This record gives sequence, C-alpha cells and structure tokens, in this order.
Amino acid sequence: MSDQLFDVFFRGDIVAGQAVVEVKERLAGLFKLEAAQVEQLFSGRPTAIRRNLDEASARKYEQALLKIGAVAELRPAKVEETPAVQAVAETSAAGSPDESPVEPANTDGGLSLAPAGSDVLRPDERANVEATEVDVSALALEPGGGEILRDEEKRSVEATQVDTSHLEVLPPR
Repeated sequence: MSDQLFDVFFRGDIVAGQAVVEVKERLAGLFKLEAAQVEQLFSGRPTAIRRNLDEASARKYEQALLKIGAVAELRPAKVEETPAVQAVAETSAAGSPDESPVEPANTDGGLSLAPAGSDVLRPDERANVEATEVDVSALALEPGGGEILRDEEKRSVEATQVDTSHLEVLPPR
C-alpha cells in the first residue's frame, strides 16, 4: 500500500434511487448522530467525516457510506497541518464508522482566510500555464494628444458635392 493519506468528505449526495429521509436515518444510525448533526452533513458543503486515513481505511468508509446510500468523496490529505489539527485527526482516525462522531471541516461554521501571502490552491489544483511569446516589434507608442495614424497610413478622400437646393427648413409650429 502507498503512504498517501486521505480525507473522507460528504456533502449530502446520495445514490440514485435512494430516499433522502432513509439515507439520513441510516447515516444517523451509522455514526450515532442527532438529527441536527445529520442535517449539517446534507448542507451541500463538503464536510470531513474522517481525516488522515490510509487508503484501505478511507475506502472502507467510502464503501460503508455507499452501502447506506450516501456518496462520499476521497481527497488526498493536506501535507501541512498544525499539530492541533493532526492530533484531532489522529484521534478520530482510530475509531471505526460505528464508533466516533463526525468532525466538521470548518468548526466555526463560516469561511476562513489563509494567511497573507500563502497559496490558496494546493499544488494538484494549479494549472500549469506556459508563457507565450508575442511579437510586438510592429507596435509603437505615440505621445499623448498626437495623431494616431502616420501620414503614410492616412487615405485621402475627395469631398463630394451634394445638391441640397431643393430642401427647406420649416419653422417650428
């Protein structure tokens, strides 16, 4: 097995053909949760159910949830975590799906900010964009208020005489 650790997330997705009410009841029974806690899991926001599990354990959680009609998502665990978060994750990883409570991904219930200057995206989420060379040798910058076109770029247009002698302007009524 690999040394890669995984987090198990759930956001409320269920298996096609399953009734939401029944899946909620089975989820509450599986994790011994109260109705309010189950409702938080079905919020649509990804919530961490387990963190820092080896692949085999993470797959067991995924299968246990799938068996009751809930669709879980496995994500590679973040490498850099604070010691407090690691301690909580290690404590919660010791239990089985039948024994321990759910750990929310964000305990304050809102959004959090990354420290100033830190990367928002993980390395696997970043797109690799290569610089493109653009030939700008044909471009020139003119001083402000000057003519946009050079003399050789200007076209001469002959004035056309239009006979308006048959038109008249009426006074306003």
